[in-house]
Amino acid sequence: MWISSAPLRISLAGGGTDVPSYADRFGGVVLGTTTDLRVTVVGRAGGAGPVLRACLDTCATAPSAEALPNPFARAALDRHWTGDPLQLTSFSAVAGGTGLGSSAAFCAALIGGLTAARGGRHGGLRGMELAEAAAGIETDALNRPVGKQDQYLSVLGGFHELRFGTDGTVEAEHLDVQPSVVRRLDEELLMFFTGVTRDAGAVLAAQGNRVGARDRETEARLHEIKELTAVVRKALEGGDLCRLGEAMGRHWELKQGLSSKVTLPGVDRAYREALAAGATGGKLLGAGGGGFLLLHVPARAQSEVRGAVAAHGMTEQPFGLDDRGHEVRLLEGTAGR
Repeated sequence: MWISSAPLRISLAGGGTDVPSYADRFGGVVLGTTTDLRVTVVGRAGGAGPVLRACLDTCATAPSAEALPNPFARAALDRHWTGDPLQLTSFSAVAGGTGLGSSAAFCAALIGGLTAARGGRHGGLRGMELAEAAAGIETDALNRPVGKQDQYLSVLGGFHELRFGTDGTVEAEHLDVQPSVVRRLDEELLMFFTGVTRDAGAVLAAQGNRVGARDRETEARLHEIKELTAVVRKALEGGDLCRLGEAMGRHWELKQGLSSKVTLPGVDRAYREALAAGATGGKLLGAGGGGFLLLHVPARAQSEVRGAVAAHGMTEQPFGLDDRGHEVRLLEGTAGR
């Protein structure tokens, strides 16, 4: 038996510049980190009945991976499963389609577990290799118009600046954010669920079409979004969290011009009232269109901001920052029990 888990991530700046339609022409930069919210996949070899038994989104038994309803699991198993009898179960701290990179974390956890079981205690894919393999599920196997930031942040864990080359390469630089700053971030970053889930690929497709058509306004917005990574990095290094919030707010303003699917009227109203109540800035996480709203709120304004956002039916999601990336454990002597 193996237990494999990967964290959900938050992107602080540069999101969208990792999408191939932009990165392949201009290069992209994303700065983000990981949370204590995780996706866990448990695998157990053997078992009677069909070759594959899986409780992922739903429970299913199947003679092969192709019969599973979950497309990410189908693709990952097709590439990394030996075909021997296998039982799978997954757990997630939040629902999918909410902007925290849950599909990437799931793919990383599943592939990490499958390859570790095949390679033994010192085998399996890890680090950059695991991140690239997980990214390949969405970008290659499923041909989704998404970038690779989610997989790399989830696998590596902690604060990273990711640079996406025009040749498809990825460079990852770990940022040593001071523990005192991380503690303040834990206190001053608030996250609220909008109540809406969405398909990130559908939201990003419109952006990709505009970039592909050489739309100058879209390109200019993405150029400035990329430049905000330097602003956010400086804010983190200097502990200037109000500047971080303002940069996230500018990111959100720019992002809303990339596609009509990025925001919703109810989210816009809640965001405006959060700013009026004392939030310095924030943005919808991931591609937008729903999911989670991340806000920077100084301690003195948190009660008012919570009330303003709750009035729009949004529920707060408790979370903390955590620098643990992908982790896998092999439990010996459990097969066949």
